[in-house]
Amino acid sequence: MFRIEMLPAAHGDCLWIEYGSGQQARRILIDGGPAHTYPALRERILHLPADERHFELLIITHIDADHIEGVVRLLQDAEALNCRFERIWFNGREQLDQVFDPAGAPLGALQGEMLGMLIADYEKRTGQQVWNAGLPAALAAIDRAAGTLPVVDLPGDCRLTLLSPDHERLLELKDRWRDELRKAGVASGDEAALRHALEEARNLRPLGDVLGTDGESIEGRFELPDPAGHDLAAGLDDTLGGGDGEAGADAAFGGDASRANGSSIAVLLEYPKEQPKVRFLLAGDAWPSVLEASVKQLVPGQDKRLSLTGFKLPHHGSVANMSASLLGRLRCQHYLVSTSGAVFRHPHARALLLLLSEHAGPGKPRLHFNYLTETTLAWSDPADQQARRYEAFHPKGLSLLL
Repeated sequence: MFRIEMLPAAHGDCLWIEYGSGQQARRILIDGGPAHTYPALRERILHLPADERHFELLIITHIDADHIEGVVRLLQDAEALNCRFERIWFNGREQLDQVFDPAGAPLGALQGEMLGMLIADYEKRTGQQVWNAGLPAALAAIDRAAGTLPVVDLPGDCRLTLLSPDHERLLELKDRWRDELRKAGVASGDEAALRHALEEARNLRPLGDVLGTDGESIEGRFELPDPAGHDLAAGLDDTLGGGDGEAGADAAFGGDASRANGSSIAVLLEYPKEQPKVRFLLAGDAWPSVLEASVKQLVPGQDKRLSLTGFKLPHHGSVANMSASLLGRLRCQHYLVSTSGAVFRHPHARALLLLLSEHAGPGKPRLHFNYLTETTLAWSDPADQQARRYEAFHPKGLSLLL
């Protein structure tokens, strides 16, 4: 059994994965979406029996708000929810300082430091060492000079291969991260200041273990695209980014300049590990050039393609994170797009048209969306599906059983 759910996370990611055989389901959680969609994740957890709220792995791909905020809330709620994690993968200040940097400067970003503090709190409370457990040198990154990709086997016959980030991408993040801390007026490692900032951040507060949302409203946050466009301004402070800001729909393919996205953790999941029936590329917001370099390591050769069951598109279907050369290295059927279209109007139509033109089978490409909104509606047209030879699915909070 293998199931992947794209929980409704507005313009962000929150992936719930279950695998296993018989009565034992094992779980992986990748990202937590932005703060205002955390109630959906909490509800999903609360619908499990209390003694089954156990995850083999929690991955926080990178430090953008639409991926990290829900996890900040979840870790504060973990004890009340009886939610347990065997491993938590996240590159925080200590991990990035492990990568050799000629400048030698330590770093940190406010929410990244908050999350690191909460992971450390979790380890103290449970007596478990979970932070980047199983990874070489406890660092979720690729050393290209080593010539191999990190591989971790999870209980239940599941294998993960790290495809992003590499050391170079982590180093590029450091200056920007340090600037963000300076603007927040917090010194790296200042736990008292971090706890105070967390207490003052109303949007990051925990909710406890009572089933049902508390009807909270977070000002300036939108789950769906706003007809008047008011949600577009919400994106200004949503990413650590860097570069020239969020790429628009007319940007160059594969040109993402966001340092945070470049640092994103991406993995190839295989289940069962020896003779996989399921092979998923879970790309976070990774740069296509980094993914392509890793795919080339996995399947060397000019015309070789990596055969996949599914591909969770990087950065919610942005043109800046899609390239013909990456797609030309893949053979896939299921393509997953996690976004409501709020804030950044993802997915970009040009990105999906490129995907359809480069699709190499088997069979028709199948596009899976977790919202039906103005940015995904066009792909629900049966006539267009027939003309372009694809299928599309739009349930809110997609669950795909394979």
